[in-house]
Amino acid sequence: MLESLGFNLVEQHIYELLVSHGRLAFDEMLTLTEIAPEVQRKALDTLVTNGLLRQLTGNDHEFIVAPPEQAIEAIIAERMSALQTARARASEVAVKVRRAAQTSDPLQLVEVVSGEGSVRQLFIQALKSAREEIVTFDAPPYASDLAEAAVAQAAALAPGNLRIRAIYDESLLEDPIHVRRILEGLESGEECRVAPVPLKLAIIDREWAIIPLVYADEAGGEAAVIVRKSVLLDSLQALFDLLWEQATEVRPVEGDLEVTMSTDERELRELTRMLAIGMTDIAIAHSLGVSERTVRRRVSDLMREMRVDSRFRAGIRAAQRGWV
Repeated sequence: MLESLGFNLVEQHIYELLVSHGRLAFDEMLTLTEIAPEVQRKALDTLVTNGLLRQLTGNDHEFIVAPPEQAIEAIIAERMSALQTARARASEVAVKVRRAAQTSDPLQLVEVVSGEGSVRQLFIQALKSAREEIVTFDAPPYASDLAEAAVAQAAALAPGNLRIRAIYDESLLEDPIHVRRILEGLESGEECRVAPVPLKLAIIDREWAIIPLVYADEAGGEAAVIVRKSVLLDSLQALFDLLWEQATEVRPVEGDLEVTMSTDERELRELTRMLAIGMTDIAIAHSLGVSERTVRRRVSDLMREMRVDSRFRAGIRAAQRGWV
């Protein structure tokens, strides 16, 4: 128990000895252990200083165990305070390091990491260090077994203070193994959607990103690039945010995944399909059972949503999204 609080083996042994005997004098402890007197005395002083033991007055210099529920809670609170201070200090140092890198050498904003398992190790590090959010593009092929990363992801989500948003490539829905992986992510609290994914990517707390540089099935080993706070990182985040808005939500249904579209999205896709095949406003109105004025309004809304200025460009953008 004391090991996790930073106490050494001798201190743990002395504490457990007193727990089992209730009260012992220093000379009695010497007869019960083979620990050198000076080492034992140092361990006792540490335990007394930290409030785990109390020394009684008298000729025998007896020691007793302090109430654990008070002493140990006090130590835990102190350790947590120190860790929070260290975390805050680490954040301050990280800001200074990034500023120094930006002003001294822009090349330090991008770092290439290579070696077997480098991508997996970086992702696990991201899961352990993230404070608020991780967003990812997830697409095949994969460099190695994803089980370790899945376990780390579930552990990161368990406390409930980390948000993970993932956009999975549509092709993964055809593979039962990856469907199961997505289901497990949903069960652990991940938010996920599907879309044609342009690249593999993970962005951590909007502060740094990981991008694999080579495909898993290419020769030459694994390599990834780390992108720190910069215009490039902001662009990657903007790309994710844009695709997240366009991606389709998935949800678990009886051990499988169901792709769900809102009524508005289904109508937009149907309208786009009709425009792509050259149907007139009158024909579209008749097919949808609405007025011609409603069709014109919906076409205008569609062009605005796609950020285009013509029906032709809307058709191109729809094709890029896989709508037609």
